[in-house]
This record gives sequence, C-alpha cells and structure tokens, in this order.
Amino acid sequence: MSNGMAIPQGLSPQNELRATFLIYLAGFTYHIGLGATLILVPLYALHLGFDLDELGMIVASQAVLGLFLRLIAGALSDRFGERWVLLISFATMALGAAIIGIASTFWPLILGQTLLGISRATYWTATQSYCSRINPSKAGILLGRMSSSRTSGEMVGALFAGLVAELLGYGVAWSMLTVLGLSGVIGSLALPLLPRKQDQRGFTQVLVPIPSMMKSPSMVMAGFTAFVASAAMAIPVILLVPYLRELGNGETLVGFIRTSGLVGSVGIGIIFGKIVARTGQKNLYVLALFFMGTVMLLFLFSGTALIAMGLLMLAHGTLYGLLGPLYPLTAATYSSQEERGIAMAYVGLYWGIAQIVVPAAFGLLASNIGLKDSFWVASAMFFGFALLMPILFPILTNKWHRDKT
Repeated sequence: MSNGMAIPQGLSPQNELRATFLIYLAGFTYHIGLGATLILVPLYALHLGFDLDELGMIVASQAVLGLFLRLIAGALSDRFGERWVLLISFATMALGAAIIGIASTFWPLILGQTLLGISRATYWTATQSYCSRINPSKAGILLGRMSSSRTSGEMVGALFAGLVAELLGYGVAWSMLTVLGLSGVIGSLALPLLPRKQDQRGFTQVLVPIPSMMKSPSMVMAGFTAFVASAAMAIPVILLVPYLRELGNGETLVGFIRTSGLVGSVGIGIIFGKIVARTGQKNLYVLALFFMGTVMLLFLFSGTALIAMGLLMLAHGTLYGLLGPLYPLTAATYSSQEERGIAMAYVGLYWGIAQIVVPAAFGLLASNIGLKDSFWVASAMFFGFALLMPILFPILTNKWHRDKT
C-alpha cells in the first residue's frame, strides 16, 4: 500500500497489447537509425577525406561515454520509468544525427558520434527493462520478438542508407535520421507506464542495489552471458568482413552476405520464446555456442563459394538471434522487477566491455597471425564458452534459487 492506495499489480489486457505493440515499433524505428548510422558514419568520414586512423577514432568514440552511462540509465528507468529514458535516447539520436549532418571537421563528428553512443546506451537499458516487465510470465516471448523487430529495422536502415546518400546526398540522409529520432521522441510519450510493486524511490535509493548486484553470482552469470553474446556480434565485423574483402568480393556482395545473417535473426526471434521454454536457458547457451564455434570453422572451408558463405552467415545470424535476447532473459530471470533497469544496465556493462575488448584483441591477432588463423582462435573461444556453460550456469544460479526458497 502507498498513501492508503493499492499499487496496481499489472497492465490491463488492452494496455498490455498497446505496450507490446509500441515497444516493438520503437525497436523497429530505432534500429532503422542504428542500421543506417553503422553504414553512414564511416562512409561520410571517408567522404570528408579523413584517414583510416582518424576514422577509427570517430567510429570508436560512441562507445566511451556509453559504457559509463548504462548504470545511470538503469537507475533513471527504475526511478522515473523506462519511457522517459527511451525519450532521451531518441532525442540524443536526433541531435547526434543533426550535428554530424552539418559537420565537416573532426571534433564535431566526435561530438555527434558521442551523442549517438549516449543514445545507444540509454536505448538498450530502457527497452530491455520495459520489454521484460510488460508481462514477466512472457518475458522470453517478448524479448525474442523484440529482437526480431529490431533486426527488421536494422535491415531497412542498412539497405536504404547507402542508397539515399548516393542518390540524394549525405545531407538528406542525415536529415532523414534527425526526423526519425524526433518521431521516436513523440512515440515514446505514448508508451504506457508500467506499474511497480514498491513505492516510488528516490534516485539514490535506486542506486543502492548496485554493490550487492555486483557481488551476486547469478548477475555475474548474466553479465558473462552478455559478454559472450556481444563477442558473437563483434567477431563478424572484425574478421568476416575483412576476410570477404580479402577474397576479392566487392561492397555489394559483402553487404548482401551480411544481410543474410540479419534474416536469420529475424526468423528465430519470432519463435525464441518457444525454443527457450523447451530447452531451458543453460542448454540453449550450450547448443548456440557449440554451433557458433562450428560456423566459425566452416567459414575457412567454404572457399570463395558465395552461396556457401551466405548460408553460413544465415546460420551465424540465427545463432546470434538466440544469444541476443537470451542474455537479457537471464538478467530478467535473476533480478526483481523493481531493480530491472539496474540489472539490464549492469549486464550491459559486460556487453560494452566485449564491444571494446573483442574487436581490439582480434584486430591485433589478425594483423599478426592472419585472418584465417584468427578464425581458428574464434572457434576455440566459442567452443570454450560452450564447455563452461554446463559448469558455471548451475553453480552461479543455484544460490539465487536457494535464497528464494
């Protein structure tokens, strides 16, 4: 009870349906922008004449502040509600796109990319928390379908960004992304606020669970799974794209092969909830990581056969489509609803660390031992993750189950 009034325990069926539709729409819309910026930022920087080392700094600048903002975004989500954090995410996306669109020198591009990084950090935390709390009994289904809606948007953004820039110019492309971000700001206000069991807490009270969460074995497990999923996303960018280029494929073919992976992610996300219900989280991690290691090996034996590479990329995307929603489901399973924003932000730190460490490590590795041998290392890494899961998962999550009984 709070001030003599009962706190609502759940959404009405109508509001649950509205919340589900709108968060899917938000994910689809945001990822149109994300898919577009992942292509436009490097192309625009090269168009302006920046060297590759400057390009690397521009692309990487989005990750620095984003890594530290995840916990703040989680605290804001738990204190004020996820829709306000999502509003901030779309607003910084619009501002970042507008700044890059009028930039022609190095530091304005860094500023615009930094704002896009802030947008991404707040977006992931808010949407994962919101989606997992709409109906906790259907968290796996909702997170899986959310993954599909996001990937669908990313396909649209990746497909049309280069085309718009080439036909209409970069100014038009960045203006369209600015308008897209502003539309997301308006759409965020339509999201229903989700009820919470506890009374509203102050901002400092929301931050209180962080130290205990960092010591929680189950949350360490969720963080480890986030690192693993992030590594699965980063490996193709740092190894596969250069490998395809090394084989003599042009940008169009490389883009086509990469897009086939997104198709796999969309399809598997729709039935993710049914899959995880049948296998359980631990077994699904083991299967997905074992086959991910296998796919890494098979890339080496596909030669220059584009159809084989496309099918392997489809397999990779399908496996990533399992890991992507699986790690926030693990975080949701082993955290309370009132601390869900902080929980998603905490595991997001592991995701962000992998986004920095894995590309840097494998980039250095590839430059010293070559791309082909680096695939062997990547395969061994995923096989190692698969072997660790049956051991670590029960050990780290059993204490949480004991504490709840």
